[in-house]
Amino acid sequence: MNKFGGRQPTGTPSLAWSCVVVIASLLAGASVVHNIFKPNLELPPAERMGETRRSTEEG
Repeated sequence: MNKFGGRQPTGTPSLAWSCVVVIASLLAGASVVHNIFKPNLELPPAERMGETRRSTEEG
């Protein structure tokens, strides 16, 4: 019998299930944001990156 007369909690979620829910909600939120804002995720060509480094080192 419980000392304080209350019921013990039943059906408490496990840590693994909580992590799955958190990750799924983060991915869903990111998907919504990317569908609204449509960010440009293109990387610049590698040749241009080399030219930029050379011009900044010379100047």
